[in-house]
Formats: sequence, structure tokens, C-alpha cells
Amino acid sequence: MMVTLELKHKVKVWQGIFEWKGLMTGASVILKSLIGGFNPREGTFYAGGLVLSSKNNQLICVVDLGTTGNRTVLFDPQGREVVKAYREFPTVAVEHGQSEQDTEDWWRTTRETMQEILKPGKIDPKEIAAVSVVTQRATLVPLDASGKALARAITWMDTRISPSAEKHAEQIKQRTSVRRALWIKDKQPKVFAKTHKFATPDAFLYQRLSGVLGSDLSNHVFGILDRQSWKLSDQLGDELGLPTSLWPKIIKSGSILGELTREAAKQTGLAAGTPVVAGGGDQQCSVVGLGVLEKGVAKGTTGTGTFVVTPVEKETKDPMGALFCHPHVLPNQWVLEGVLPGTGAVLRWFRDEFGHVEKTVAERVGRDPYDVICELASNAPPGCDGLVLFPFFTFSLGILHGMGFQHSRAHIARAILEGAAYAARFMIDTSFGAGVNIQELRLDGGGARSELWRQIQCDITGRKSLYTQVDEGTALGAAILASVGTNLHQTVEKAVKEMVHIKQVHTCDESNKETYDKQYSKWQQILMSNLQEILKHV
Repeated sequence: MMVTLELKHKVKVWQGIFEWKGLMTGASVILKSLIGGFNPREGTFYAGGLVLSSKNNQLICVVDLGTTGNRTVLFDPQGREVVKAYREFPTVAVEHGQSEQDTEDWWRTTRETMQEILKPGKIDPKEIAAVSVVTQRATLVPLDASGKALARAITWMDTRISPSAEKHAEQIKQRTSVRRALWIKDKQPKVFAKTHKFATPDAFLYQRLSGVLGSDLSNHVFGILDRQSWKLSDQLGDELGLPTSLWPKIIKSGSILGELTREAAKQTGLAAGTPVVAGGGDQQCSVVGLGVLEKGVAKGTTGTGTFVVTPVEKETKDPMGALFCHPHVLPNQWVLEGVLPGTGAVLRWFRDEFGHVEKTVAERVGRDPYDVICELASNAPPGCDGLVLFPFFTFSLGILHGMGFQHSRAHIARAILEGAAYAARFMIDTSFGAGVNIQELRLDGGGARSELWRQIQCDITGRKSLYTQVDEGTALGAAILASVGTNLHQTVEKAVKEMVHIKQVHTCDESNKETYDKQYSKWQQILMSNLQEILKHV
């Protein structure tokens, strides 16, 4: 029995709807081989044979190292996810404020997910045009001269402050990678004495993949980068006892920094000699991956933390000091960024401590526990009958305000979703105070997979909210940079037009917004009463 397909015509696979355009003959088709599927045990999504077909050397492989896990995603030139795999890794948080990770977990999950995307046997490694990397930022690990980690990496979630950091508080301010380096210098002097380089997560992965230890501006800005010259500051490094020789070299986002080594190829399954293209920090790459290129548009991410980020033409100051302005991954541009760490982690805490029923149900029916928890949350009304969650758990300032006997687990689950959205609204309001008027949001991150959470974001912020076909803008942004760096697309604008596609548009429910406005006033009152303590950690 024969099947003939005219592959030059488009095959669209979306939410179980299949449009086949072209010639097809024969009596039967093995549907699974065409549409692909999901392996819940291995955590792997794979596309069918038709979607995987591509012209030679046109696939982009992206390593997306987040705060709680690592994914490898393969994109085609139209921005479609061909295949992806994900692994979680642990974070050490034994003492108050501690947040550390083992870099070998980073590399292990990179190897495993790369091997996994090739496992179905439908991808020829030679079809991969480039490998790129996007990572969590402001995380630091000390390396010896051989590139081996001397201690666990201290992550951006770590809130510990050493005496040297307190002494130089005014100098370092938002330079949180410096804070990590000073912690090692003060608290782990033997490790500091052996340190050859302080590596950010991207620099660590670039070295393992290509042998090149480098980091781009979107990651270097948390170190000793001079924000005027965009070079490492000899003066600041010397004053802090952290000379420029301890930091990775500066590389340009979107540039080819090297090639995949034979050893990396052996461990990952990819082809030796594949170009390795510099990506960038997760938030800046997400801006690109969601197609946020115009004024008045911002991306809103709810992952481990909540972020609202918008591109600006010049460095912009926030009078309150609640927003940050950092170099973009695009040349000569900046991003204005609001961040609240730990909001998504609160939902994970709820899952692990109070969501045993939902975890059991999810396991039995093969669903994501977070989907089941969001269904639980949908049983509570907007505004949670007066319950407000203040999600500053990272700083040990988390609050459930207005708790009463009328509240259930459903109320608490929904309050977690709403608390993150109140944080996003505060960032939007603060951006307006800094002269930036945000009228539209593009949503991504794990939270954006929930339609309920997306609508809550829209209703609380009062902004039209768009959801793209690819829900992880971080990885797609790095893929866009790599596609331009390898000339698959001529410009970022053209790449965005080809690779970013809107899936759903949310508009504000005014009746819900009225309820949320009252709750937001409570949230602001809690914020103001805790602001001084919060700013100590910023």
C-alpha cells in the first residue's frame, strides 16, 4: 500500500486540526507517524514526519537553561517547534536565603535533552544549522583553569549578602553577579583563591559546547560592565578586588562564537563543527521571541518569577528604583524591566505542599499537575472573596491577606495566580511613571500555558494580551538571533515576521476588572508597608 505526498505544500498541525494541501493517494496512513505526539514518561514532545521535513541545514537547536529546569528545542525557519525535551534539576536551599545549583546538573540535562530530541531517529544532526543558548541571568559559578566548577553556582534567587557586598552596596546596586562573587570571596576564600574565571550560565555552556568562555552584554551587565562604554570596568574590578581577568570575555549576541567540539558532539549526539551562535539572557531573548519590537508593547512572563519587559531606545531611569534598565540582545538598544522573583515558584510550593490530590490525579490521567491546579483555581471567583496573596516569598515576606473560614484550597490557588498578575500591573504602572506607556502585553512562560492565568493577567492589568503559537519566547528569541547569525533570515525584523505567530488574543472583562481594582488597592497597601524591607534585597 503506497502513500504519496507532495511535500512542497504546507502541512499545518495545530490543536488536532490537520489541513493537508497537496496530492495524497493510497488507502491508509499511519496517523501517528505524521502527527507525532508526547511521551510523558520521558518529557519529550515530537513532531510527525511531515513537520520534520526541511531543507538542508535549516533547523536551529536552542538550549534554554531556566531556573528550575533545562530544555532543548529544535525550530524550523518558520518558528515552529519541531521537537523539544525538558528535564528539571534541583536547587539547594538549606540555609535562609540560599539558592545554589550544581553545574553538572546543567550539563547533564543539556546532554540528555539534546540526545532526546534526536532519539526518535527522524532528525539528521547535519540538518541543524546552528546551536544557540539562552539562560537564567545573574547566576555565577567559580571555575578553575580547566573549566571545572569549584563550588555550586549561586543563582539569581539567592538573597544572601556578605560584608563586602554591604560595604560596596552603593557601587554595586543592581550588579547582582558581583554580589555572588563577593559572597564567594568573603565566605569561601579557598575557593576564591583557586578561581580562574567567574562564569555565568551561558559562558559555562558555551565553554562546554565550543571551548569558548564568553558572555554577552545582557548577562555581563550584572557584573562589572561599564554601562557607558559597554566594556568591562578595570576601575570597578580593582576597587572590588574582582579584576577583569576573572570575568568571561564579551561576545555579541547573534554572532558565531565557535563550533561544536568533537567532545561535545560525542556527548550530545549533534554534529561536530555545527556553528555555536551567542544567544543572551532569558528576558531579553523572550522580548525578541514574542515579537516585541515596537513602542507601547511589552512582554509579560510568568515562570519562576514574574517579568514585564519592554524595549527602549536609551537607558531609562525609574524614579522609584523598582525597575531596571539593561542592555538588549539587539544592537544599541535597552530593555526596561520589572521583576518579582518567586511568583511561579509559589505555585510550585503549593503543588508540593498542598497539591497532593492534584498531583495524584495528574499522574493517573497523564496530565500536567499545574493544569489540574488551575482547574481547581477556576472554582474560586475573581477576587477570591477578598483573599489577596502578596507573593514576596523569596524575601520571606509572603502574605495571605484577608484569610477566613470561607476560603478553600481553590481560593488559595487562584490567589497565587492573581498575586502574580497584581505584580505585573504594578510594573506596568511604574513604567508609566518612568515615561513608558505600555498598552499591549505578549505573554509567555509556564504560567501563560494556562488560559485562566492569561485571562487573569489581562483583566487585572487592563491590557490587551496576546498569546503566541510558541509559549516559550526565550528559546524562540535565541533561535531568531541564530537564524540571522547564520543568514537563514536577513534581519531580525524579517525573522520575527516569519517565525512569530499569534495564537490567541485576550481582551479585558470589565466586570472582573472592577473587582480586581479593589483587590489591587489592598495589594498596593501591603506593598507600601513592606517596601523598605523589599528594597534591601533589590
